Amino acid sequence: MAKKEFGEGAIYTITNYIWWFFLGNFYFALTNILFIFVWLGTSAQGDTGFNLITVISLLPTGPALVALLSVMGKLVRDKDVDMTKDFFRAYKKNFFEALFYWAGLLVILSVLYVDVLYFNSNTKLAMLKMFLTVIAFIVISMALYIFPIISRFYFKVKDVLKTSFYYSIKKFPITVINWILFVGLTYMAAKITSPLILMFFWSVLCYLIMLNTKPILNELEDKYVDRQEEKQINIENE
Repeated sequence: MAKKEFGEGAIYTITNYIWWFFLGNFYFALTNILFIFVWLGTSAQGDTGFNLITVISLLPTGPALVALLSVMGKLVRDKDVDMTKDFFRAYKKNFFEALFYWAGLLVILSVLYVDVLYFNSNTKLAMLKMFLTVIAFIVISMALYIFPIISRFYFKVKDVLKTSFYYSIKKFPITVINWILFVGLTYMAAKITSPLILMFFWSVLCYLIMLNTKPILNELEDKYVDRQEEKQINIENE
């Protein structure tokens, strides 16, 4: 059996992935420092509920999330990534587009949340509450496609929304797995408040979502790569 070159062994690969996940999670937290401070401040005062300040502090999360999805997508495809360079390059490139979609998501979910709270006080409006819950499910299902898509491709807003809605229905098994990953890992992180989990949580979640949506992203690439360059190609050529 031929000797493996340095950098080809399993231990080397595993340690690389651990480092990449840790560094990606650190940069995600760093770019969400506003929310962290607000959350710590409100928690210290015993206020852990919904409020406008918390929602505003969540605005930077959108660009940070898309940047993390971008680098995790590259890791899924290439099995290698320059985490520092690629994260902040993707953060800069996708900032305003990610902020646009993320702000829209926050507004929609905030309105739905307030409406559901209102309907909770009136048992006669139970059907409306159920309807709003279904709307929230559809919106979040689409969001689980929107952000991976914009992390890799340049599409018009209407095309992103149509594509996300289409695949959330057509590829329903992938949609279900995205939900399981999102809800399951979030629940686990909330219940197991271990610093070790918090050090890797968002990177692992984004990696698994990009791995799960890889067939869809590859399908989009096959359809549109001749008419539109990938963001990753544009970024790397600069």
